[in-house]
Amino acid sequence: MMVSRTGARLEYDCADSTIDEPITLDAKGKFTAKGSYTPDRGGPGRNDQAAARRARYVGEVSADTMKLTVTLESAKEPVGVFTLRRGEDPLLTKCR
Repeated sequence: MMVSRTGARLEYDCADSTIDEPITLDAKGKFTAKGSYTPDRGGPGRNDQAAARRARYVGEVSADTMKLTVTLESAKEPVGVFTLRRGEDPLLTKCR
């Protein structure tokens, strides 16, 4: 996750996503933000590849750790719940 003043970009094993608004923490270190989520698939690109879908990001930051839940607006179940640590490089296995 790369955070900027205007939001963030996230990279997963088989997806990419963006938070399209500034991330503002409340007094308890929590935030909610909107953005998009784009799944990837292995192999060559196709004309019918999945388009970006609207997503909601709910997070909580404590010291150097963030717990992040990503949910598509069209779904009830989250895409995933992730634990991120500042400065720690993830081990990604891209499905491309």
